[in-house]
Amino acid sequence: MDKSICKEGNYIVFLDVSIGEEKVGRMVIELFKHIVPKTAENFRALCTGEYGKGKLGKALHFTGSRFHRIIPQFMIQGGDITNFNGTGGESIYGPCFEDENFKLKHKFEGQLSLANTGHPNTNNSQFFITLAPCPHLDGKNVVFGCVRQGFGVAREVSYVEAENDKPLVTCTITNSGQLSLNEDWGVAENDGSQDVYPPFPEDWKSNPETVQLNQMEDVIRTIKNSGNEYFKLNRMHDAQRKYKKAVRYIKWYNQSQSKTQQKHFRSYYTAALLNMAAVQLKFKAYKRAINLCDDILLMEPNNVKALFRRGRAQVSMNNFEQGLQDYEQALDLLPNDQQILKEIAFVRKQMRHHLNLEKMTYARMFQNGK
Repeated sequence: MDKSICKEGNYIVFLDVSIGEEKVGRMVIELFKHIVPKTAENFRALCTGEYGKGKLGKALHFTGSRFHRIIPQFMIQGGDITNFNGTGGESIYGPCFEDENFKLKHKFEGQLSLANTGHPNTNNSQFFITLAPCPHLDGKNVVFGCVRQGFGVAREVSYVEAENDKPLVTCTITNSGQLSLNEDWGVAENDGSQDVYPPFPEDWKSNPETVQLNQMEDVIRTIKNSGNEYFKLNRMHDAQRKYKKAVRYIKWYNQSQSKTQQKHFRSYYTAALLNMAAVQLKFKAYKRAINLCDDILLMEPNNVKALFRRGRAQVSMNNFEQGLQDYEQALDLLPNDQQILKEIAFVRKQMRHHLNLEKMTYARMFQNGK
């Protein structure tokens, strides 16, 4: 993003976000001090934590708080620094402060607006980030800022599965603070790996129409290989975020390329999905592993690794027949493969064991019936 879009004198702040144990990235936010100075100051100070503890005895600081409410294609909400669940919150001015003005409208995705109780002048530390225009909130909620870099982080949070708008995986603000307009905003990766690119390609200082194919190939290979290094170190959450990132970059680049050029990255795309499936197996998230393998097999029905990993996931869920079917199909494509043969032998042994258990159960039921 061209920093010149930010108005000089406005505050620049950041929120670092994780989903579960997986780091997602940094959102950099411009606060519209020139329009809503009191509201902007509240959010800025809550990012730095400089006010210490509030009247409720909790830190006046976003760090450690959560995004507690998710409504896809509408907004994500956070900032409850006292209860972390949407029932609390506190401003630097006290429990509540007034609506400053409604000059700014909810016209775009990525806008920050104050959450309230549904009544005027009930603002505290809670806020939401829009995922789409929300004109029905105009005149009710105070718009005070906009995500300038890292909006992909908000979008990623919005994808988290929720029940009654409550995310089923904790979405945490792991760090927050203030930046200057002229310093490095810290959006790019800085995790010690060879990957130095932003988590979301929209924040990269390039656009897909001007990046050369060989340059893009180097970028994607670097991202994927950094994931492989983390996988070897058994740092699965880090490995997963790299593989997901590789997929993002491929999709971003392909959107402006011809079908011929899109095919060039098919192998990288497939490899990233396969690696993500391997990570899900490590997490024992077998349904997710199956879904990833299904996606691969729709593109490449004879992908042996996808069949093998789907088979392993099925067997781990005691779906022995489906798992055996995948293994046997993989063996047809790769005859005499010792690993596949070993898994087939294991599945058949498990099937015999479960059959014997069923026979014993039915026998006891029959005896008890007498």
